[in-house]
Amino acid sequence: MFDETFDAREWIKEHGIPQHGRSFSLRFDSSYLGSSVQIPSCASWSFPELGVGQGREGQHQGYRGTLGNFLEKARRDVEMNMGMYGEAAKPAFEAVLQRIDRLLHSELSDNETVTLSVHDPSGLCSIPQELIVCVKEDATFERTSADKLMLIPKEFTVGKRLSRIEDIAKMVQRAKSIVALTGAGISVESGITPFRNPSDNDDKGTLWGKFDAGKMTVQNFNSSPEITRAWWDMKRSLVQEVHDAVPNPAHLFFSMLEQQGKLRAVVTQNIDSLHLKSGVSPDKVIELHGHMRGLVCSDNRTELNPIPYRDGKCTFCISADNIDALNAVYKDMTGTVPTCPVCGCPLRTETVMFGQPMPMPAVDAACKAIEEADLLFVIGSTLIVAPANELPCLALRNQAPLVMINFDSTQYDVFAAGLVRQKAGEFLSNVAEVMKQLPQAAEGEELSGATQKDFESPEIMKQLRVAKEGSRYGKEIATNAKACGMSMFCTAIAEPQGDFDLLEKSLSAMNLECPEIGKMVFSDGTEQLAVVTYVPDGHGSAVNAETWSQAVAQEIGGTISEVTSTSARLVIRAGPDAYPIKLKEQGITAANRFLKDTGLFPEDDDDDDIVYGDDDFPS
Repeated sequence: MFDETFDAREWIKEHGIPQHGRSFSLRFDSSYLGSSVQIPSCASWSFPELGVGQGREGQHQGYRGTLGNFLEKARRDVEMNMGMYGEAAKPAFEAVLQRIDRLLHSELSDNETVTLSVHDPSGLCSIPQELIVCVKEDATFERTSADKLMLIPKEFTVGKRLSRIEDIAKMVQRAKSIVALTGAGISVESGITPFRNPSDNDDKGTLWGKFDAGKMTVQNFNSSPEITRAWWDMKRSLVQEVHDAVPNPAHLFFSMLEQQGKLRAVVTQNIDSLHLKSGVSPDKVIELHGHMRGLVCSDNRTELNPIPYRDGKCTFCISADNIDALNAVYKDMTGTVPTCPVCGCPLRTETVMFGQPMPMPAVDAACKAIEEADLLFVIGSTLIVAPANELPCLALRNQAPLVMINFDSTQYDVFAAGLVRQKAGEFLSNVAEVMKQLPQAAEGEELSGATQKDFESPEIMKQLRVAKEGSRYGKEIATNAKACGMSMFCTAIAEPQGDFDLLEKSLSAMNLECPEIGKMVFSDGTEQLAVVTYVPDGHGSAVNAETWSQAVAQEIGGTISEVTSTSARLVIRAGPDAYPIKLKEQGITAANRFLKDTGLFPEDDDDDDIVYGDDDFPS
């Protein structure tokens, strides 16, 4: 059956791992629906023509079965998600459903095909002999550090995630080679507008909320006068902030560590030079994305301008100490582009633009520093941009504890020794004060105490995956509910597999991200369909957890239990005529219908701002 799971990590533990990852594309028609495919849990897959796809580890459980069953699963996912996005999105969903139905019923035209694309870091995916003729692309690739960490957890210490000032202070006191990896979040307290993800109560928004990031590639800068002007408008909007900003206590904390002989390096994605302003030595600051201290001609080929405007023969630049010349450039009127006095090409900062390769000396230096660290701080970064999102793996694989100081969840939170959801400046200034009172660490004293055996416990690993999945869904619910103007949301999640205790843990992780949103969460297993309902106080008489659960039970049956003022459980046992996976879809439809009937599901709102999650269809 298609729904048979294929857990890549469990397979690798028992049998070992292939040498490389593998990606392939199959182009097929209805005659191949009976052929089998094998897609492990870590792989991402998509049907590009159908607009259907699913992300990587933690977002599905792997698949073994026929292409036909694969398509039926994709169809179920499309139909299940359709009700969440109102009438405006309905035509797009229906078009996908109709195309899948035509394929499943062999009603496509003679020349009409569908492509299945798979990217599999484990290399465990397989193509049967009868599908070889359908192969469009087939290649192997080297795994990233993040891939390796996901598939084969190395021996590093993971225990209770610490968040108290005193605990983090003790970790710092014991460490001898500390590295900080910083993103935009560390500079928000200094008044710098973030590129993405505005802070709470921040009315300035984000830089990419004002300017179209997707268009601002180096290729467009070099070929489109309109984009060049927009890029300069963006830089002028930022330069005064950068000029006026002063280091906050988080920047000063690492300057203090250097004075104590503990700082190995600061690796930063920021271009604001605040780490240098704080007093950290230039040879200890590694700027992955460059800086705004000076200007170069866009035809001056440099390490941070590797794709020149023309042939790369110009050598003009304005150095950081030529303040008058820099001020004159930035004070030009909005909509103008300053040009090189030698060759006439536009000027630019030495910052990494989209479409531009990373400065490899900086990347290599960052990797070397983190590999030599005995403690890594990650501060104010969502870790979604390469190569910075790979760097924490290097510390973890060398058993260096990881301290995350971030308002946003990341893929590394479950591996962190310290996890702090506070402003970095406020928190680290308190850490610095506590450190003054601590005695020096004893030689050889360990930084934390859990064992690898504890970490590899299947039960602990399962709970970590549940928490990770719940946190991810919580963020998606928060974003989508806000975009739709919804106060209630229902969804299905995979990892608990019908286990109520795990499902409650998942719900708790969701509520950490969006406690104000009511939720009904479905999870199906082989023995039962488990449903938990949460309705926060303040939703009035229109709905409560019990009435919402009863509305679903009237449609699909089951028993309601453990009812409180804000929560309830609904269970439906599997039987000859009760299939959890099918009842789950019917239950979600009934839950959405109840919200519509009570006026809690917007039907006519503009859905353009909805952010689709990795499990939403179409993609």
